[in-house]
Parts: sequence; structure tokens; C-alpha cells
Amino acid sequence: MQSLEIKASAETPEVMFDKSSGVLRINGRSLPEDAFSFYQPIIDWTEAYLRANPIQKVELNFQLDYFNSSSGRYLLELLSKLEIYGKASLIKINWFAEEDDELMIEKGHELKSLIKLPFEVITTVQ
Repeated sequence: MQSLEIKASAETPEVMFDKSSGVLRINGRSLPEDAFSFYQPIIDWTEAYLRANPIQKVELNFQLDYFNSSSGRYLLELLSKLEIYGKASLIKINWFAEEDDELMIEKGHELKSLIKLPFEVITTVQ
């Protein structure tokens, strides 16, 4: 299994999942026309990674400027895979949002309320 790297485009975020460190990052804007086609390989990779490394520490860092509702569905599915296949004590989720971006802060809190994993909403200064 190799690390997963997807370059950002105007509609999709950069994805950097490093299998050796267990650090997974999703950065940018997520507005894909076909969210399933974009996110399903990411979800599949994550599930395979967690099955192959059930004791591995995982840190998932989100730094999204914006995401549409279809992307939100798949972000939640990704988090659900972490919840199902990961060991909660070894998983850390960080949701980064600029301190004046109320929408993204709110979206982070919404996702946090839907899962039972360590999840921190972190505000940053631009």
C-alpha cells in the first residue's frame, strides 16, 4: 500500500495521506461535480489502511476553505470509517478554520457532533 496523494484543482482539495506517519490531510475547496468519484477512492484507501494497521495512530487534518453538501456527505463517511475501523484512543481529528470564518467553524462543530472520536475545532489567524 502506497501513500495517497491527490493534487488540488479548482473544484477539489489537495489530499495527502502519508501511510508511514499516519497523518492524513485534506486542504482547499471541495466542490466536485461528482463527489462520489472523487471521495470514494479516498474512503477506500482509508478503510484499507485502517484494516492493515489497526493499532496505528492516525491524525486527520482538515483545512477546507469551503465544501458543498455532497462533499460533506463523503467527509462524514470518511470519519465513519475511522470510527468503525480505528481505535478511538489512537485517532485525532483536527478541523482548522480561520477565526473569522464562522461557516467553516460551524461545519466543524456539526461534524464533531456526529461522531464519537477525538475531534478538535482549531481557529487560526490569517
